Amino acid sequence: MRKLWVLIMALTLVALPVWAANRVTVANVDDNSNRTIDNEVTFNLHTDQELAGLAVALKFANKGDDVSITNYNFTGTRLEGLQLKEAIIDNVEKTVVVYGIVLEEKNIAPGNGPLVNLTMVGKDIEKVNFTPTTVGKQEGITLVTPAAKEVSYEFENSFTPPNVSALPKDFDVFQNFPNPFNATTTIRYALPVNAHVRLEIFNILGQKVKILVDEEQTAGNKQVIWDGRNERGDVVSSGVYFYRINAGKFRDVMKMSLLK
Repeated sequence: MRKLWVLIMALTLVALPVWAANRVTVANVDDNSNRTIDNEVTFNLHTDQELAGLAVALKFANKGDDVSITNYNFTGTRLEGLQLKEAIIDNVEKTVVVYGIVLEEKNIAPGNGPLVNLTMVGKDIEKVNFTPTTVGKQEGITLVTPAAKEVSYEFENSFTPPNVSALPKDFDVFQNFPNPFNATTTIRYALPVNAHVRLEIFNILGQKVKILVDEEQTAGNKQVIWDGRNERGDVVSSGVYFYRINAGKFRDVMKMSLLK
Protein backbone atom coordinates (compact mmCIF):
# COMPACT_ATOMS: atom_id res chain seq x y z
CA MET A 1 0.00 0.00 0.00
CA ARG A 2 2.82 2.41 0.89
CA LYS A 3 4.50 1.87 -2.49
CA LEU A 4 1.25 2.69 -4.25
CA TRP A 5 0.94 6.04 -2.47
CA VAL A 6 4.58 6.79 -3.29
CA LEU A 7 3.84 6.27 -7.00
CA ILE A 8 0.79 8.52 -6.83
CA MET A 9 2.80 11.18 -4.97
CA ALA A 10 5.52 11.00 -7.60
CA LEU A 11 2.99 11.95 -10.22
CA THR A 12 1.79 14.88 -8.14
CA LEU A 13 5.16 16.29 -7.08
CA VAL A 14 6.70 16.46 -10.55
CA ALA A 15 3.58 17.84 -12.20
CA LEU A 16 3.43 21.40 -13.53
CA PRO A 17 0.03 22.95 -14.38
CA VAL A 18 -0.95 23.16 -18.06
CA TRP A 19 -4.35 24.31 -19.39
CA ALA A 20 -6.37 21.60 -21.11
CA ALA A 21 -9.99 20.71 -21.75
CA ASN A 22 -10.38 17.63 -19.56
CA ARG A 23 -13.39 16.45 -17.59
CA VAL A 24 -14.02 13.77 -14.97
CA THR A 25 -17.69 12.84 -14.60
CA VAL A 26 -19.43 10.55 -12.14
CA ALA A 27 -22.62 9.10 -13.60
CA ASN A 28 -25.11 6.23 -13.47
CA VAL A 29 -24.33 3.13 -15.49
CA ASP A 30 -26.72 2.07 -18.26
CA ASP A 31 -27.09 -1.61 -19.11
CA ASN A 32 -27.20 -2.98 -22.63
CA SER A 33 -30.91 -2.16 -22.93
CA ASN A 34 -30.27 1.49 -21.99
CA ARG A 35 -31.94 1.10 -18.60
CA THR A 36 -30.26 2.95 -15.75
CA ILE A 37 -28.77 0.70 -13.09
CA ASP A 38 -29.54 2.68 -9.93
CA ASN A 39 -26.73 1.39 -7.74
CA GLU A 40 -24.02 1.16 -10.42
CA VAL A 41 -21.67 4.11 -10.78
CA THR A 42 -19.06 4.92 -13.40
CA PHE A 43 -16.18 7.41 -13.35
CA ASN A 44 -15.86 8.77 -16.86
CA LEU A 45 -12.84 10.62 -18.30
CA HIS A 46 -12.90 12.96 -21.30
CA THR A 47 -9.46 14.21 -22.32
CA ASP A 48 -8.02 15.89 -25.42
CA GLN A 49 -4.45 14.70 -24.89
CA GLU A 50 -2.44 11.64 -23.90
CA LEU A 51 -2.01 10.88 -20.22
CA ALA A 52 0.69 8.90 -18.43
CA GLY A 53 -1.19 8.63 -15.17
CA LEU A 54 -4.11 9.79 -13.10
CA ALA A 55 -5.53 9.62 -9.60
CA VAL A 56 -9.08 10.47 -8.55
CA ALA A 57 -9.95 10.85 -4.84
CA LEU A 58 -13.66 11.33 -4.10
CA LYS A 59 -15.91 11.32 -1.07
CA PHE A 60 -19.24 9.62 -1.74
CA ALA A 61 -21.23 10.02 1.50
CA ASN A 62 -21.02 11.25 5.07
CA LYS A 63 -19.35 9.11 7.69
CA GLY A 64 -22.02 7.05 9.41
CA ASP A 65 -24.34 6.84 6.39
CA ASP A 66 -25.51 3.30 5.63
CA VAL A 67 -24.02 3.02 2.15
CA SER A 68 -20.96 1.15 0.91
CA ILE A 69 -19.06 0.36 -2.27
CA THR A 70 -19.16 -3.42 -2.48
CA ASN A 71 -17.52 -4.11 -5.81
CA TYR A 72 -15.52 -2.48 -8.59
CA ASN A 73 -14.17 -3.53 -11.95
CA PHE A 74 -12.08 -2.17 -14.81
CA THR A 75 -13.65 -4.36 -17.52
CA GLY A 76 -14.10 -2.34 -20.71
CA THR A 77 -12.62 0.82 -19.19
CA ARG A 78 -9.77 3.06 -20.30
CA LEU A 79 -7.59 1.65 -17.51
CA GLU A 80 -8.22 -2.02 -18.31
CA GLY A 81 -4.90 -2.52 -20.12
CA LEU A 82 -2.72 -0.98 -17.38
CA GLN A 83 -0.80 -3.23 -15.01
CA LEU A 84 -0.73 -0.59 -12.27
CA LYS A 85 -4.30 0.36 -11.43
CA GLU A 86 -6.46 0.07 -8.35
CA ALA A 87 -9.54 1.35 -6.56
CA ILE A 88 -8.86 1.94 -2.87
CA ILE A 89 -12.18 1.97 -1.02
CA ASP A 90 -12.77 3.13 2.55
CA ASN A 91 -16.37 2.38 3.55
CA VAL A 92 -15.83 3.89 7.00
CA GLU A 93 -14.65 7.31 5.83
CA LYS A 94 -16.80 6.96 2.67
CA THR A 95 -14.00 7.66 0.21
CA VAL A 96 -12.65 6.03 -2.93
CA VAL A 97 -9.33 6.60 -4.71
CA VAL A 98 -8.95 5.34 -8.28
CA TYR A 99 -5.55 5.49 -9.94
CA GLY A 100 -3.86 4.25 -13.07
CA ILE A 101 -0.21 4.68 -14.00
CA VAL A 102 1.38 3.81 -17.34
CA LEU A 103 4.45 1.59 -17.03
CA GLU A 104 5.43 -0.11 -20.31
CA GLU A 105 1.99 0.16 -21.90
CA LYS A 106 0.84 2.79 -24.38
CA ASN A 107 -0.23 6.10 -22.88
CA ILE A 108 -3.89 6.68 -22.11
CA ALA A 109 -5.12 8.03 -25.45
CA PRO A 110 -7.24 11.16 -25.94
CA GLY A 111 -10.93 10.44 -25.98
CA ASN A 112 -13.92 9.72 -23.82
CA GLY A 113 -14.77 6.62 -21.78
CA PRO A 114 -15.12 5.05 -18.33
CA LEU A 115 -12.26 4.67 -15.86
CA VAL A 116 -13.94 2.29 -13.41
CA ASN A 117 -17.36 0.88 -12.55
CA LEU A 118 -18.53 0.66 -8.94
CA THR A 119 -21.40 -1.12 -7.18
CA MET A 120 -23.03 0.60 -4.20
CA VAL A 121 -25.52 -0.74 -1.65
CA GLY A 122 -27.13 0.47 1.57
CA LYS A 123 -30.25 1.98 3.07
CA ASP A 124 -28.83 5.49 2.62
CA ILE A 125 -27.87 5.16 -1.05
CA GLU A 126 -30.15 8.11 -1.85
CA LYS A 127 -27.71 10.29 0.16
CA VAL A 128 -24.76 9.52 -2.14
CA ASN A 129 -23.01 12.64 -3.43
CA PHE A 130 -19.57 12.45 -5.05
CA THR A 131 -17.17 15.33 -4.36
CA PRO A 132 -13.36 15.66 -4.70
CA THR A 133 -11.58 15.16 -1.39
CA THR A 134 -8.16 14.54 0.16
CA VAL A 135 -7.19 10.96 0.98
CA GLY A 136 -3.72 10.55 2.41
CA LYS A 137 -1.43 12.55 0.14
CA GLN A 138 -3.82 12.56 -2.80
CA GLU A 139 -5.76 15.81 -3.12
CA GLY A 140 -8.77 15.57 -5.39
CA ILE A 141 -7.97 14.73 -9.01
CA THR A 142 -4.56 14.55 -10.70
CA LEU A 143 -4.12 14.10 -14.46
CA VAL A 144 -0.54 13.90 -15.72
CA THR A 145 0.84 13.96 -19.28
CA PRO A 146 3.80 11.90 -20.57
CA ALA A 147 5.90 15.07 -20.11
CA ALA A 148 5.10 14.98 -16.38
CA LYS A 149 2.88 18.04 -16.57
CA GLU A 150 -0.34 18.26 -14.60
CA VAL A 151 -3.33 19.29 -16.68
CA SER A 152 -6.39 21.16 -15.49
CA TYR A 153 -9.79 19.52 -15.40
CA GLU A 154 -13.46 20.02 -14.75
CA PHE A 155 -15.40 17.77 -12.36
CA GLU A 156 -19.08 16.95 -12.74
CA ASN A 157 -21.24 14.76 -10.51
CA SER A 158 -24.14 13.51 -12.66
CA PHE A 159 -24.96 10.47 -10.53
CA THR A 160 -28.66 10.38 -9.63
CA PRO A 161 -29.25 8.29 -6.49
CA PRO A 162 -32.23 5.95 -6.64
CA ASN A 163 -35.41 6.60 -4.69
CA VAL A 164 -35.22 3.53 -2.50
CA SER A 165 -38.67 4.19 -1.04
CA ALA A 166 -40.39 3.93 -4.44
CA LEU A 167 -41.72 0.45 -5.20
CA PRO A 168 -41.43 -0.97 -8.72
CA LYS A 169 -44.65 -1.24 -10.72
CA ASP A 170 -43.91 -4.62 -12.28
CA PHE A 171 -41.90 -7.78 -11.74
CA ASP A 172 -38.63 -7.59 -13.65
CA VAL A 173 -35.13 -9.04 -13.81
CA PHE A 174 -32.21 -7.15 -15.32
CA GLN A 175 -29.06 -8.07 -17.18
CA ASN A 176 -26.28 -8.87 -14.75
CA PHE A 177 -23.53 -6.28 -14.44
CA PRO A 178 -20.77 -6.48 -15.43
CA ASN A 179 -21.31 -8.90 -18.29
CA PRO A 180 -19.08 -10.57 -19.31
CA PHE A 181 -17.60 -10.72 -15.81
CA ASN A 182 -14.58 -12.01 -13.98
CA ALA A 183 -14.88 -13.12 -10.35
CA THR A 184 -18.17 -11.43 -9.35
CA THR A 185 -21.30 -10.03 -10.96
CA THR A 186 -24.48 -8.39 -9.65
CA ILE A 187 -28.00 -9.57 -10.55
CA ARG A 188 -30.86 -7.13 -9.96
CA TYR A 189 -34.60 -7.77 -9.92
CA ALA A 190 -37.77 -5.92 -9.00
CA LEU A 191 -40.69 -7.07 -6.84
CA PRO A 192 -43.85 -4.93 -6.90
CA VAL A 193 -45.34 -7.06 -4.08
CA ASN A 194 -44.09 -9.47 -1.47
CA ALA A 195 -43.22 -12.83 -3.04
CA HIS A 196 -41.29 -16.04 -2.61
CA VAL A 197 -38.17 -15.62 -4.74
CA ARG A 198 -36.02 -18.43 -6.09
CA LEU A 199 -32.99 -17.39 -8.15
CA GLU A 200 -30.80 -20.16 -9.57
CA ILE A 201 -27.68 -20.43 -11.73
CA PHE A 202 -27.42 -23.09 -14.46
CA ASN A 203 -24.58 -24.04 -16.81
CA ILE A 204 -24.97 -24.43 -20.57
CA LEU A 205 -25.86 -28.14 -20.10
CA GLY A 206 -28.83 -27.19 -17.94
CA GLN A 207 -27.20 -28.45 -14.75
CA LYS A 208 -27.91 -26.46 -11.59
CA VAL A 209 -24.80 -24.70 -10.35
CA LYS A 210 -25.96 -22.52 -7.47
CA ILE A 211 -29.10 -21.36 -5.66
CA LEU A 212 -28.58 -17.67 -4.90
CA VAL A 213 -31.98 -16.89 -3.37
CA ASP A 214 -34.75 -19.11 -2.01
CA GLU A 215 -36.87 -17.15 0.47
CA GLU A 216 -39.83 -14.87 1.03
CA GLN A 217 -38.93 -11.27 0.23
CA THR A 218 -40.68 -7.95 0.66
CA ALA A 219 -41.54 -5.72 -2.30
CA GLY A 220 -38.77 -3.49 -3.63
CA ASN A 221 -35.68 -3.35 -5.82
CA LYS A 222 -33.38 -6.24 -4.96
CA GLN A 223 -29.91 -7.43 -5.91
CA VAL A 224 -27.64 -10.38 -5.26
CA ILE A 225 -23.96 -10.92 -6.07
CA TRP A 226 -22.71 -14.18 -7.56
CA ASP A 227 -19.06 -14.90 -6.86
CA GLY A 228 -18.64 -17.49 -9.63
CA ARG A 229 -18.75 -20.45 -7.23
CA ASN A 230 -21.00 -23.50 -7.10
CA GLU A 231 -22.85 -24.98 -4.12
CA ARG A 232 -19.66 -26.69 -2.91
CA GLY A 233 -17.76 -23.41 -2.93
CA ASP A 234 -15.64 -24.33 -5.94
CA VAL A 235 -14.84 -21.70 -8.57
CA VAL A 236 -16.60 -22.65 -11.80
CA SER A 237 -14.96 -22.60 -15.22
CA SER A 238 -15.28 -19.90 -17.87
CA GLY A 239 -18.30 -20.15 -20.12
CA VAL A 240 -21.94 -19.26 -20.65
CA TYR A 241 -24.32 -19.49 -17.70
CA PHE A 242 -28.00 -18.77 -17.15
CA TYR A 243 -29.86 -17.35 -14.19
CA ARG A 244 -33.52 -18.18 -13.69
CA ILE A 245 -35.86 -16.31 -11.40
CA ASN A 246 -39.23 -17.46 -10.04
CA ALA A 247 -41.11 -14.81 -8.07
CA GLY A 248 -44.80 -15.43 -7.52
CA LYS A 249 -46.17 -16.04 -11.03
CA PHE A 250 -43.23 -14.24 -12.65
CA ARG A 251 -40.67 -16.38 -14.53
CA ASP A 252 -37.66 -15.33 -16.58
CA VAL A 253 -34.25 -16.57 -17.70
CA MET A 254 -31.19 -14.45 -18.61
CA LYS A 255 -27.81 -15.38 -20.09
CA MET A 256 -24.39 -14.27 -18.82
CA SER A 257 -20.74 -15.00 -19.57
CA LEU A 258 -17.91 -15.72 -17.15
CA LEU A 259 -14.43 -14.93 -18.49
CA LYS A 260 -11.11 -15.58 -16.77
